[in-house]
Amino acid sequence: MKITLIGYMGSGKTTVGKILSKKLNLDFYDLDAILIDSNNDSICNIFKKKGELFFRKKEHFVLKKILIKKNKYVLSVGGGTPCFYNNICLLNKYSNTFYLKMDSFALFKRLFLEKKTRPLISHLSKNELFLFIIKHLSTRAYFYEKSLEKINVCGKTKDDIVQEIVKYFS
Repeated sequence: MKITLIGYMGSGKTTVGKILSKKLNLDFYDLDAILIDSNNDSICNIFKKKGELFFRKKEHFVLKKILIKKNKYVLSVGGGTPCFYNNICLLNKYSNTFYLKMDSFALFKRLFLEKKTRPLISHLSKNELFLFIIKHLSTRAYFYEKSLEKINVCGKTKDDIVQEIVKYFS
């Protein structure tokens, strides 16, 4: 069983993924964490030093390796991953994709509280953050919506979301 969680930053992919992997007794992989380890640098620094194109190529290469070589897992990918190099098609071909769907206002409320821990948005004012989310979500939703399953996570607990995903496999 291969499960991939996709969605916008702050939608709960990593948190839900860790709980889900324990529940199903599967290995958990976080693509961003793997990229940070393999580059010995933060994603923010990789973007600054080598540019987004370098990062997206590296991300695509590592993603393909995981999808093809690993047999059973729960994988959490970065918010932009499905949007580049036809990654959403690869994800759907090699795994069961679940889009953890949140509206822009719910994301804003969550991300505003987490702003300091997220380098990409830490410098944004309240208004800038809301506009940033609306802009990115509107372009990325096209790719997210191509996932095999969609789960509206607004107002649900982590355990509720995990249970909803588990139902697809029982």
